Amino acid sequence: MNPFKHLFTRLLLVLVGGGAFLTASVFGASVPGTVSLLDDQGRQLIPGGYVALESIEYTADDYQRMVRMGANFQVIRVPVGMIGAWPGKAADEKALTHFDDLVRLGKAPGLRTIFKLVFYGVKPFGEKQWDMLWNNTDGTQDKVIEGWTRIWTRYKDEPSVFGYDLLNETQRGLDTDYDRTQRERTLPLLRRMTDAMRQISPDKWVLYQPLLRKPEDQWNKGKNPVVAIEEPFGRERAIYAPHLYRMELPLIVAILDDLQRQAAISKVPLLLGEWGAPTRANTDGNPAEEARYTKVYQETVNQLDTRGIGGIKAWFCGMRNPIPVKGSTNWMTWAIFSDKSPAGRVERKYILDVVVRPRPLVVAGRLEHYGTDFATLTFAMTLQSDPALGATEMFVPAERHYPGGFRVQVGPGLTLAHDPGAKTLRTVSAADAADREQAKQIRWDDGAQHLIVDQWVGAAKNLTLKVLPEMLK
Repeated sequence: MNPFKHLFTRLLLVLVGGGAFLTASVFGASVPGTVSLLDDQGRQLIPGGYVALESIEYTADDYQRMVRMGANFQVIRVPVGMIGAWPGKAADEKALTHFDDLVRLGKAPGLRTIFKLVFYGVKPFGEKQWDMLWNNTDGTQDKVIEGWTRIWTRYKDEPSVFGYDLLNETQRGLDTDYDRTQRERTLPLLRRMTDAMRQISPDKWVLYQPLLRKPEDQWNKGKNPVVAIEEPFGRERAIYAPHLYRMELPLIVAILDDLQRQAAISKVPLLLGEWGAPTRANTDGNPAEEARYTKVYQETVNQLDTRGIGGIKAWFCGMRNPIPVKGSTNWMTWAIFSDKSPAGRVERKYILDVVVRPRPLVVAGRLEHYGTDFATLTFAMTLQSDPALGATEMFVPAERHYPGGFRVQVGPGLTLAHDPGAKTLRTVSAADAADREQAKQIRWDDGAQHLIVDQWVGAAKNLTLKVLPEMLK
């Protein structure tokens, strides 16, 4: 049985039967066996952020913008040639120093870093080259691990480096059997790379991606764009990190169901290593198309938040080199800024006003549900608090979405307010001594746009925290 086809059929029945699935789903439990990502303190961690391009000289200001746009992670692309991870390629020391700068700049405002190995810069790169990798022709696998080893060794003692996305958007080689390639070649190599990394840096996380189907094969006979991993990955501190670039909500929901199912097989967290359909030539400045993108992005983040899935948005850059669409005069880009400056300044607001939404970053306790009502910009988060785990931190885009101020409701008895331009919160109401004590533990970081609960007061309990515009108080 094709599980993806079964999920798609079930989804259509839900849509026909009422369409309330966005709010009816149980947090994180659309598929049994869902695993949350925990940090080393035992807090629930929800990664989010942007892909940093290796060719750009980012500044401290760019990284502060990332944080004020909701990032707690950056993903740095690492081309195989730059680190000597391909036959005939030697490591570029200047590039390695540049990576040091990006890690340092990200660390300063509190970002964690993930490095991702990409196969750009080696030309040609097609089925023959993938075949070389899968079959270790001329020691290609050994060379890839040798290149990665330079990065693993360089950052083994750097706590802000979270982990490594081992192989980006892998494809089959000359063997046309996707399942066989993944089962007999891709997964064994990913496990081998994981084991090699663990010998150097056992505390880091590995991210692994499934094999990607060729565009002409993705939707034939209801097939998922990625080749489903139907066996346990078999390694600890691992995260399943496929990409999702679709514009059709029914397909997005069905794909997410199937990706959760695959992650559950390996008992690992699921993270979208990249997400969000690219902008096309006819999008910017076209009100109907911009509205369509906004709607799809809203529905997508509702799905991610309902399920507790983090996601990394490509790319934090300006639109310098749009990608031609084969067979047409169209182009596409994942750049989130529309100007041609390297890091970008002019936002694609029809995308970013959705991506840059209130969301939890790290939670002392266990999330049961969170999400944003975009019509009212009301955010709600229900959790089982755990005072022993320390701080809970949320991103609240005050300047972007709450120019008139916002209120924070914690449980039934405590209300705090943030006034426009204020650097602190004020207590509006506190029902009892426990609420007054809790108010002392909640603060506002204006530079990062973070709402921070330094500690939950009292015993562990189920509570709801809401953020809403001042006018909706």
